[in-house]
Order: sequence, then C-alpha cells, then structure tokens
Amino acid sequence: MVLPTYNRSDLLGRVLQGLLDQSLPADQYEVVVVDDGATDRTPEVVAEVGAAPSRLRYFRQENKGPAAARNHGVRESRGKIILFTGDDCIPDRRLLEQHLRAHDAEGDVGVIGHIAWHPELEVTPFMSFLEQGVQFGFGTIEDTEDVQFWSFYTSNCSVQKHRVEETGGFDEDFKHAAYEDIELAYRMQQRGLRLIYRPAALTYHHHVTTLERYLQRQRLAGRAAVTFWRKHPELEKPLGIAHAALATTAIKFYEMAMEYGHALGVRDALRGDRPPEPDESELLWKDPALAAAGRAWIREVFRDDDPQQKELVILRSELKKLRNEWDRVTSRRLYRWSEKLAKTGWATLKKLGYRRKPRVE
Repeated sequence: MVLPTYNRSDLLGRVLQGLLDQSLPADQYEVVVVDDGATDRTPEVVAEVGAAPSRLRYFRQENKGPAAARNHGVRESRGKIILFTGDDCIPDRRLLEQHLRAHDAEGDVGVIGHIAWHPELEVTPFMSFLEQGVQFGFGTIEDTEDVQFWSFYTSNCSVQKHRVEETGGFDEDFKHAAYEDIELAYRMQQRGLRLIYRPAALTYHHHVTTLERYLQRQRLAGRAAVTFWRKHPELEKPLGIAHAALATTAIKFYEMAMEYGHALGVRDALRGDRPPEPDESELLWKDPALAAAGRAWIREVFRDDDPQQKELVILRSELKKLRNEWDRVTSRRLYRWSEKLAKTGWATLKKLGYRRKPRVE
C-alpha cells in the first residue's frame, strides 16, 4: 500500500499501527510511506513504530504534493496490487483483507472502499452535511459493480499496479489533494478499467473540519477543476466550469448567506432565552475578504474584468435571438391567416355573383 504524508506526525503513528495490525498475514503486504518534505516529527514517528524494513518502507522527497508522492510510492512498491490511503485515515482491521477478497473475486478491477468519520470525533452538523455527498459521495453510487470515476478517492481505493503505470500515473500538475485521484481514475476508466464499491473495506477519517477550512479547501478544488478541465475539455459541464464562471454563482452565495442568517435568528427566537450556540456563520463577518470574494475569484480564474457584464452580453444575445424567432414565427402566421381570410372572402363574393370588372386602360 502507498501512504503519502505531510506534517501530520501527531496522527501518523496511529495510522501506521493500524495498517501494520491487519487481519491479513504480515508477509502478504507492505506499507510504503512517502514523506513529502515534512517539517515536523514524521521521520521520528516512522522510526518509533519499529516495524521490520520488509513491512514498513520509508522514503522522503522534497515537497511536491500528494500526486508526486503517490507516484514515488508506486515506483517503490513491490506488490501487484496497490492500496492508496491517507495519513488521516485509521483503518479497520480487515481493510486489506476486504480489498484483496474483492480483487480475487473480480479480477483486474479498481476497488473503492468506504470512508466514515472516526468514532472518536464529535460529528458537527456541517460534517454530517459533508457526508451526504459533498466530500465522499458514496450515497450517489447507483451501481456498485460499475462505479463512475468520480468516486475514486485515494483515502481508500486499490488497483493493480500496471493500471497506474500504463496511464502514466498521477498527473503532477495537480499540486494539492484535489481531483488528482479522480483525474487518474478517468484515464484508467477510459482504458477499460471497471470500478467496484465494497463498503466492507472500511477506513475511518480522523479529520475534524469546519466551514471555514472547507471553504479554503473548495477554493483549491476550484483551481484544480480548471486544471482538470483544460486536460479534458469534454468534462466542462460535470466539473461545473461554465456554471462557476457566471456571476449568478456569486450572487447565489450571498443570497444563501442572507437566508442562513435569517434562519439563525428564527432558531434563536424559538430557543427562547437560552444563549445562542457558537455557529459557523461567524465566518461571514470574521473574514472581511469574503465581501469582495464573490466576483474576485471568478476574475482570478478566467481573467475576466467584468464577468457580470459578460453574462449580461450573453443574456442580451439570447434574448435578441428569441425575439427574432418570435417575429419570424408570428409574421409568418399573420401572413398565412391574412391569405386564408382573403381567399375565403373572395370565394364568398363569387358565390354571391360578384365578378371583378375588367380593367380599363
């Protein structure tokens, strides 16, 4: 298995102990740790774990991001099947056993395991919201025997090593942990790889997050989405590139923030005299930069001085097309109605004996 890590020494020891204490026999797997230029106690923590070098292999590189670290780990791996996991994921004891069982049963496939919040964590309402498909969309999987590449999360997935190598590995243009795993899965799936979902292959995400932190992560994800789109323009719509470029997206953000603030007031009143609980909405006033961010981030990505004006130009163009089409249709219908009326009237006059007088020059 391949485990990239960066400045998470406080949790890394527990993760490694969990990976080394698996139900699978010790001689059937190895743990390859790639230190992505950490500046904390990562080397000491790995040494303290004290596993045999044949089971726990440690490599260090300068900081290049998780994609490069995983590629390093793939190159060093000696097994035919590679499990990818994260340094904030504490595995169930049967994690490797379940992955291997799926590969034995299905052959050359990619196996996606399940990721749940660690039982030690206090799951906030926001973290529950993330579980509904925002962070890990397991609930959106329609066919567990043929899963779309969007669900290939390197916190818990496995694939045969040759599949990664044949596609050229993770694209190192992705510098952060966003879309680099899904982009690789897209390329592997285009080459015929079938992905399956096995919820019994379980790991626990030991990572508390807040709205503020997740907004920062989403901004990185937005940048990564543009990198993804430029490599695969056919995915513009599912990546949300065109939608995000419109000023209405920023307007929607402000509208939802106002609606949420109003809802908080209603909730406070319904609670009576009890003091309001700390809430993530404090972010809206703690960070003044959000006030200007609505349009600034659009300009940063698309180099557009006035995205709202651009949207209005597009809207006016579409309205003009619609008006021209309406004029064309209605004028044609009016002509045909007038022509039919004239023919009917003339036929009626002829029946009444009216004859057109010959024209005198």
